[in-house]
Amino acid sequence: MVSTEPRPLPAQTPIASADAAPGFWAKEDWGDIVVALDGTQKSRAALSWAAGLASVTGARIRLVHALTPRGSTRSSVRLHGRRLLRSARSELFCLDPRITIDSILTDDPIASVLGALSHTADLLVIGGHESGPIRDVLFGRNATRIVAESACPVLVWRPQHPDVTPDSPVVVGVDLSDSCTRAIEAAFWFADALEVPLTALHVGSPHYRSAAKDTGLEQIRALKWLGGRVDAAASVHPTVAVHLHLLDASAEHELRLASTTAHLLVVGSRGTVPWTGPFTGSIGQSLVHASGGPILVVR
Repeated sequence: MVSTEPRPLPAQTPIASADAAPGFWAKEDWGDIVVALDGTQKSRAALSWAAGLASVTGARIRLVHALTPRGSTRSSVRLHGRRLLRSARSELFCLDPRITIDSILTDDPIASVLGALSHTADLLVIGGHESGPIRDVLFGRNATRIVAESACPVLVWRPQHPDVTPDSPVVVGVDLSDSCTRAIEAAFWFADALEVPLTALHVGSPHYRSAAKDTGLEQIRALKWLGGRVDAAASVHPTVAVHLHLLDASAEHELRLASTTAHLLVVGSRGTVPWTGPFTGSIGQSLVHASGGPILVVR
């Protein structure tokens, strides 16, 4: 692993150009944060996280519960869904009475409903289940479909690892894709809001090894490239301390490892270099249902 010390703040804060300034993540007020509820503790924790974000951004929260057969009558299932939504509204009111709340009870599959809502929402929030062979088949199929088909960023909530401290960073995976550029902007936004440092993590191809005599030069070039990749967002958030890390290992392993000590892991939905592949590949699926903490996937 190659890393640098936190990058020093510029003596004079640069004024970002119109092209460099983030668009969505520079908004003062958000629209909708859509939260999927299924009655589990994970979805309640996701709701609490969304409430904190809505308090900061002024967003409306849209609660969504999809009816599923429970071996009982349809009327009792619908009654259960209404009670779940009513309880969630009460919980939100207790957390912050200023939050505007809307709720949707639907007979349609949750993935389809969230996909439709994502076209007008600023963020989707879903609770992540523990990983395991059966859970990965049942939940992973839904989660990866939601993330892959969403038109807006998706936050998959998981409890933070016990090793996370108040000084733990927001971690962003960096590659060459356009979605990664937006992921970088999102990561800086959250790091600024949480008042924590940011770690920019770039994992090179496991198939590429430079000659020993060129290793130092290649690392210098790679660090310079990585620094340039985050400079535009860093100029918009000059108080965020930035750590640059280069890793020559498995992207899946390193990102999962980083997620266990991060406030939030942020990744783009699609990579452009051969070894990253689309988000819907094995790395993306693994991160969605096996990250060590909350993960934000940005389109």
